Amino acid sequence: MKGQRDRGTEGGSTGPALGPLNPRSLDPSPVLQATDIWRVFETGAERLEILRGVDLEVQRGQLVAILGPSGTGKSTLLHVLGALDRPTKGRVVLDSLDVFSYPESKLHELRNRKVGFVFQFHHLLSEFTVLENVAMPLLVAGMARTEALGRAHEVLEEIGFVSRLTHRPAELSGGEQARAAMARALVNEPAVILADEPTGNLDSTSAAALVDLMVRLSSERKMTILVVTHNQAVADRATRRLHLAEGKLSEEANH
Repeated sequence: MKGQRDRGTEGGSTGPALGPLNPRSLDPSPVLQATDIWRVFETGAERLEILRGVDLEVQRGQLVAILGPSGTGKSTLLHVLGALDRPTKGRVVLDSLDVFSYPESKLHELRNRKVGFVFQFHHLLSEFTVLENVAMPLLVAGMARTEALGRAHEVLEEIGFVSRLTHRPAELSGGEQARAAMARALVNEPAVILADEPTGNLDSTSAAALVDLMVRLSSERKMTILVVTHNQAVADRATRRLHLAEGKLSEEANH
């Protein structure tokens, strides 16, 4: 938001208000539907069924934690939902678009417009500033540089992180890199944000600040966020908790 000052900390501050809702956040239809998702890898005589008929429906504004033992396919599921990987079988509908009906040449455009990604290691580009990193999805989409940087600045203001605009990733703490990665995921106003262990390499204070931000985004901006996590604090504050084991997805009881 205009005129907000960066809090300058990574602690438990609630941060500035996140501004008006995107009008589509009021749409009652599911933002994400996955039906009978299978992901099978075959090497020689070995057949490895990572995902076995996964069904999932997510409403707008939900913060969904996906839990489960390591190596059970949680990241694979996130990659399929975000069109980074094609399922062996099944259908994904994102923001009313049948994702895998698109040819490979068009999937990158769909990902850039509809999905925001946040990864454990952030994947910020080392040669660019925070502001440029956040603007990158807009620049890739062909937006004029001045407009893209302006939009990136607005998003960084909205999440209360404008004190490091001209710094490069190597000059940031882990928590600051995580906030920059979240701003980059938000800049295109995606239909969904997919986060893969985003607190995995953060200290407890920085992790708590990132969890606070995700909760605020889902509650105030009605942003839909799916997060693969082993962090119990993330799971405890999620709208829903799902558990992936033996290729099957199940919903945990309300908490």
